[in-house]
Amino acid sequence: MTTLGSLRALPHSLSMSGAVLLLGLSTSLAGPYIPLFGSELAHMSPLTLGIFMSLLAVSSIGVSLYMGRVSDRLASRKPVVLLAVVAAVLGYVLLTTTTNYLALCLICVLFLGTGAASFPQLFAFARSQLGGVAPKTAEHGLTTLRSVFSLAWVVGPGVGALVVSGLGFRGLFLVTALLYALAGVVVLSSGRGSSKRATAPVQAAVKVSGPPPPLALIVTSFVLYGASLSMGGIALPLYVTQVLHGSTGDVGLLIGLCALLEIPVMLSFVFLPRRFSNQTLIIFAFGLFVLYFALIWLAHGLPLLLLAQAIRAVVIGIAASLGMAYFHDLLPGRVGVATTLFVNTTSAGSMVAGLVSGAFAQAFGYRSVFLLCAALTVAAWALLLFVGRRQRRKVKAFAAEGRTD
Repeated sequence: MTTLGSLRALPHSLSMSGAVLLLGLSTSLAGPYIPLFGSELAHMSPLTLGIFMSLLAVSSIGVSLYMGRVSDRLASRKPVVLLAVVAAVLGYVLLTTTTNYLALCLICVLFLGTGAASFPQLFAFARSQLGGVAPKTAEHGLTTLRSVFSLAWVVGPGVGALVVSGLGFRGLFLVTALLYALAGVVVLSSGRGSSKRATAPVQAAVKVSGPPPPLALIVTSFVLYGASLSMGGIALPLYVTQVLHGSTGDVGLLIGLCALLEIPVMLSFVFLPRRFSNQTLIIFAFGLFVLYFALIWLAHGLPLLLLAQAIRAVVIGIAASLGMAYFHDLLPGRVGVATTLFVNTTSAGSMVAGLVSGAFAQAFGYRSVFLLCAALTVAAWALLLFVGRRQRRKVKAFAAEGRTD
């Protein structure tokens, strides 16, 4: 069977694609404009905005880890996904009721942080639907679903800019809440998603000889990458509108272009033969990310920013699609925890990013933030490169010992 035929044969693929698309639209509609909401409507300074974004990240990490552990013990992951979606709906509705800083922080911690768990849990739920298919086909299915999520980001930021200009931030948050609710309805009507069915194929897929990789170092590398990714994401809308004097439409164009270009990158891992390992490709992506930040720092107008977004698309296309599979290999048989851990590396990076980027921008300006992002990315690249080389040496030594037994 061809790869395309295998993907079409995946159980509940239509409902899962619909849920992922709606979730992607929900996050892409409001996500890029939360920093602008905080700055323009709630009158947050760069530092207080950074604290607000960090609180969101801290809450996301704690709730997501707890829900990941719980979902791995449940017969079905569906209730966990629905709980996260309902929290997101309530959170975005509540954002329309106040601009008080303390109230916004409370909404962020209690509702938006819980809602952020919908992304890893929806993908863990989707993976549990693939328990009866071949492991490679299951990986292709998740990669394709990730490209659907990116497809939503192609149109979401642009639509979000139109909604903000027409209905304001309150209208944007209400539309976002509606999209989350629709995603919940799709999940509610989908398959059961037993976590037990997904365990055996995953374990079978990752049985390899050799010493286990250093998980802590890998997680640290991804956290550094997540910090630079989040800092850049927070700073870019404000950099474009306040430093380069662009519009919210320019912000939507840049983010949408990146998401559009991510899709062929992700799908290439489904339909084309792969010559390099997940780890090797991720190392390449981290190195390429340094170039992206250098171009943003040098930019004084839209043309160079557009070129930089093409590079960013390659980086995210690799890291987002292969990173999840990479963590599934690191934690065999623990789909919920592995997916949550992968997503939470970005959340942990966001926790650091909010505070550091806010303080850095307030002290040195938004352009300087991208130099800091480049430095963090260099550290992430160097750390994962070190892990890869050390692991190869250990595997060779392990194989040599095996031959002498």
